[in-house]
This record gives sequence, structure tokens and C-alpha cells, in this order.
Amino acid sequence: MFSLEHRVRVFVFQVLNHRVEYLLLRQKPREEWPLGPVVGAVAPGDQLVHAIRRQVQAETGLRRPVHLMQLLQPQKELFGDLGFCEWAYAWQAGTPSEPVTDLHPGPMVGEVQWLGFEAAFQELEIPTDRDALVRLQLALQ
Repeated sequence: MFSLEHRVRVFVFQVLNHRVEYLLLRQKPREEWPLGPVVGAVAPGDQLVHAIRRQVQAETGLRRPVHLMQLLQPQKELFGDLGFCEWAYAWQAGTPSEPVTDLHPGPMVGEVQWLGFEAAFQELEIPTDRDALVRLQLALQ
């Protein structure tokens, strides 16, 4: 029997006076996971916006985006009888007048880092995550 799961991949960022910072997370246990965006499941019947808000709040404590935008068309991957459909979004968390200074990582988050574009790009291991980050960076210029 074939199973298709939907997930969101949310790139949290903040626009500051002279730079943009991207938030990357590492799940617990830290040694086994690379740094990456907020990732979470979309429940059956769930709207994407609700899934995005739920996951970002659970993993960072952030409640409301300044701006939310879709980055890429859904990416589909198949592994035998299991398929994933992933939706890449960007969540603006901070502005020059109201930067994010306090995060509240959820219990499954082992590490959080605000990074500039070059450092964030180097940390991402999944090609579609790198594509989404480049698309976001270009949209912000």
C-alpha cells in the first residue's frame, strides 16, 4: 500500500539594518541531524498555513510572521511505498525596528543559529533546501 505524507519546510529569517539572518535548527540528538529549516508534518485536512504556524511555534516559540511566502513548488520524493510532498515557505520573523532577540526552542530542538546567507548555504545539506534559500535571498534583494 502506498502512503503519501505532506510536510512543510519553513525558512525563518529576519531583515535587519544591513543584513538578513536565517534561522537554522538542529534536532535532538544533535550529532545525528544537520542544521536545517523548521520541518513538520501537515495533518490530513490541515491547511498549509496552520501547519506552518504550528510547526514554527513548536520549534522556535515564534507566533506570528511579519510576512509569509511560498518559495518553491511542492517537491515530491518517493522511497518505495512511501512518498513525501514537501512545501517550502519563508517566514519573516524580525525587522530592523523589531528584531527577534528571544527564541524558545521546543523540546526536540537541540541547537538554533542565526546565520548570514553564505554560512547558512554552506550548512544546508539538502539540495532543495539550498535552492529554497537561494530563491529567498534573491527575493529579498
